[in-house]
Amino acid sequence: MGEIVRKFSTVLVSAALLLGVASPAQADPRVGGEIGYAYDYSYGGSGGFLGNPTTGEVRTPNGKGAYVVFQGGSVYWSPWTGAHEVHGEIRNGYARTGWENGLLGFPVTDELTSDSRRAKFQRFEGGVVLWTPWTGAHEMHGAIRAAYNDFYTYGEGYDVAEAEDVLGFPTSDEIRTPDGRGAYNTFQWGSIYWSPGSGAHAVYGAIRDAWAGQGYENGRLGFPLEDEYVYEEGIVVQNFEGGLIAFDPFEGRAHVFPGEHLWD
Repeated sequence: MGEIVRKFSTVLVSAALLLGVASPAQADPRVGGEIGYAYDYSYGGSGGFLGNPTTGEVRTPNGKGAYVVFQGGSVYWSPWTGAHEVHGEIRNGYARTGWENGLLGFPVTDELTSDSRRAKFQRFEGGVVLWTPWTGAHEMHGAIRAAYNDFYTYGEGYDVAEAEDVLGFPTSDEIRTPDGRGAYNTFQWGSIYWSPGSGAHAVYGAIRDAWAGQGYENGRLGFPLEDEYVYEEGIVVQNFEGGLIAFDPFEGRAHVFPGEHLWD
């Protein structure tokens, strides 16, 4: 009888060892729920870029979600966005907007790399934050973000040039204009201005310089009504509320025509 008990005990121990070997790694006991799952299985746990948790799970002040702060960033969660990490300079840009209580809301992606490999970006409920080493991290949202995403023009040889190549990356968050009528983002080589009456349009190059000389949107020309386009004989035209600016590439100069418009 004793021999049978010993053999049975040996089988139980062996089974327990096998089960122990076969069991998946347990989630970090310091972080639970969907945040803990993402931390362990998406971000590498304590051995990943986030490092160790420095807080427990904290409910957001608006009661819509939760977050955990780690040595290398944070993971935010809400029922409709899931759990996503925010770290580095993009996290700092997110903080400037008021975290999840600001215009951006909760993150809906992790940090991503642009197709050109020039920038990092992250999407949020209310917009996007883009970062490059030379411009820093800045948000875009609403009509200005849409205008940037949809922007294109024809460059040399009639190749289509997109916003990243013509305007560059944002160098500011969205800024309200001094007169309170609209808003704008600045970029490396231009700006996008928006108002309810004019929509969002890019201004750059010699036309932007001439417009600046008129006082930007506070001058007699007001806000841009459209992006610039080639009119005739290579003349580049952009219409504004109070007139137009025409750039002559042969002269290398831009001319201001208050009260006049030429439509494509």
